[in-house]
Amino acid sequence: GHDLRTPSTRMRLRAEFVEDEEERRLWLTDLDELERIADSAILLVREESGKTSPETLRLDTLVTGIAGELKDQNLDVTVTGTQTVSVRAGKLALSRALRNLMINAATHGRQATVSVADADGADGAVAQVIIEDEGPGIPPELLYRVFEPFFRVDPGRRQNIAGAGLGLTIAREIVQRAGGDIKISNRNGGGLKQVVELAKVEEQAAVKDAAE
Repeated sequence: GHDLRTPSTRMRLRAEFVEDEEERRLWLTDLDELERIADSAILLVREESGKTSPETLRLDTLVTGIAGELKDQNLDVTVTGTQTVSVRAGKLALSRALRNLMINAATHGRQATVSVADADGADGAVAQVIIEDEGPGIPPELLYRVFEPFFRVDPGRRQNIAGAGLGLTIAREIVQRAGGDIKISNRNGGGLKQVVELAKVEEQAAVKDAAE
């Protein structure tokens, strides 16, 4: 990622001297995407190598706060319901993961509806963040690839939407490091459903941790 920056800068300077306006615009658009990919690759490596101490977090409070921030940025994100539930994770990292998923739903899926649930998982009680959108979904034969780095459903790469195709990869890395997982599926009525599952922290443990 760092190595790409120097030649990218040189190419950008040369592109500015291209006389044909449309040709110059195309060069600069491609260079913008190249730089986004480089920056995202660096971020992914930092996520994989970085270590943050986990803490007890009120998941419903965290989700509501992130959704409010994104709404202030004119993204269509609505919290439809929450249950009080706590988890153990690094706050900054988990916030980044949830933000990536909500942005993904609000941009590619036109709007995002988010809820937080106290549910029963295969290994006991779990906390769930459910993010649904109204977009076109993903072809079933491509669903298994959604967490691959740089994967894009649209072969045209949708230049009108910023990003390098690493948002889901980074989100899953963070959630799995916290002992959870992300499941993505197509909704029956259309659109995409993203479900984050993390181990639930019982109230007594959460109160004790907060006191300490």
